[in-house]
Amino acid sequence: TIHTYEGNPFEVFIQIGKSGYSTMADAEAIGRLVSLSLRSGVNVKEVVEQLEGIGGASQVYSEGKLVMSIPDAIATILRKHFLDEKKVSKKTSDIDLEVCPDCSSRSLAFESGCVTCRSCGYSKCD
Repeated sequence: TIHTYEGNPFEVFIQIGKSGYSTMADAEAIGRLVSLSLRSGVNVKEVVEQLEGIGGASQVYSEGKLVMSIPDAIATILRKHFLDEKKVSKKTSDIDLEVCPDCSSRSLAFESGCVTCRSCGYSKCD
């Protein structure tokens, strides 16, 4: 999931595998670091350049393109949605997200019967 602000990505959430496994932990760490970079003003192009081409043990083809690792997949998605000349007109956005009462980020979403902040973890259930 990619959240945007004024058309630019600022948060990346990555979920792969099961909680408690190293793949999920690695993906979460990469997502947090990419989000921190984007919120700190690093251009998405620089993030893509750092991640694309990183190889791994499990390589797959997706849409006719070799995806060499989780970081490479993230770079591919960011490039496709934010850098390619033919940008997809409808990006994942924060339009449906509300402002969190704890951290003031626009990351509050309704999930599993509760309102949960994707930035700080705030949660309220009715």
